[in-house]
Amino acid sequence: MTSPLVSICCVTYNHSFIIRKCLDGFLMQETTFPVEILVHDDASTDGTDDIVREYADKYPEKIFPLFEEQNQYSQGVLVDFFNYNRARGKYIAYCEGDDYWTDPLKLQKQVDFMEANPGYSVCWHRCKHWYAKQNRFAEDGCGFLFPNNEEGVDITVEMFFEKWVTQPLTMVFRKSDFSPEWQKMYKHYRDTYEIYHLLKKGKGYLFAFVGGVYVLHEGGISSSGVSIKERCDEEREHALELYRRNGGKELKNHLVNILLWNYDVFHNDLDMGYFYKTMRSVARKNPMIMLNVYFVIGKRKVKKLMNK
Repeated sequence: MTSPLVSICCVTYNHSFIIRKCLDGFLMQETTFPVEILVHDDASTDGTDDIVREYADKYPEKIFPLFEEQNQYSQGVLVDFFNYNRARGKYIAYCEGDDYWTDPLKLQKQVDFMEANPGYSVCWHRCKHWYAKQNRFAEDGCGFLFPNNEEGVDITVEMFFEKWVTQPLTMVFRKSDFSPEWQKMYKHYRDTYEIYHLLKKGKGYLFAFVGGVYVLHEGGISSSGVSIKERCDEEREHALELYRRNGGKELKNHLVNILLWNYDVFHNDLDMGYFYKTMRSVARKNPMIMLNVYFVIGKRKVKKLMNK
């Protein structure tokens, strides 16, 4: 069997409403190199696994499924690694089962770039956002990065944390720049951690072309079932963990920005008492970080008074 240059890694769970679009997006790719499609179904209960089996039976030389009998994600297992650990490609292209690709040349474009630019560890492209409940499409908010219709732009760690410039479904990264050991460094390992480490290994690049659709739905990770308080707590804990483990100006600024976002949310909509309680717990181990946060808050208040 010819070794693939690219391993498409897809994790899915209860995505029967859209998994066909996802798999069709993989199969429509026009490439000059061999590709393998690795699909991990995490014990779906809605028939997603049957659809994956149907496709795997039809395309046995391309699609290689893995089925769980018990849901692994709910047990705290990082399900991405089931595919990563069996990937044979030089590059990994990531896409979850509830998102999909729309450009048949997206892999060719990204891999051509990576092959020609060995100093880059990861690249992405733009995508549309689809709000499934409202059946509404929206832009990804990244148009400002291409004021002169550039074909693409370099993405630094600072840029990545300043604004979420893309979604994981658009990512292609060099497998040699990835380490499975990263997950062992953290309690809350997630995609932002992975991208941070990839950007520390090499450069990142964002293409201007739109090559896929990021789907927001009630069963997804980004669904509205998570309260704003829970979201604040989660983002704060992740930013703290990244900074404490790695340090550096980029992660310090990211943490300060997350804490300021927490302040804005709680100041406008929720209980400020809860905000100050959580900030005290942060300050005990990170006093200088909190000084930075309160300094910025003070500057805002002074500016607001001056403008009255």
